[in-house]
Amino acid sequence: MLSKYGILYSKDLEEYKPITYQELIMNGTINDFLELKDKEFNDLRNSIIMELKNKYKKPNTDSFIELAQYNNFIYNIADEIVIWTSCPKSIKNYIE
Repeated sequence: MLSKYGILYSKDLEEYKPITYQELIMNGTINDFLELKDKEFNDLRNSIIMELKNKYKKPNTDSFIELAQYNNFIYNIADEIVIWTSCPKSIKNYIE
């Protein structure tokens, strides 16, 4: 099953590269291709998260709110980077 990155990439491919999208459908390889891209983008997200956690150290606190804010900060930045990398033309649709 595709995550949001695979779905966004599919929409981006359909809208901005319709010939490639149709070729993948006709060949019956669209699902395999999108699953591969989805895994690639999830791996990228995970590596970005690790880099961000090294750069921005976890707060030394037991406060649930502060830890949640820290995690949201890290994950939101990673999501934005992956989306800008994977389908920059579709970013307007994602934000709206």
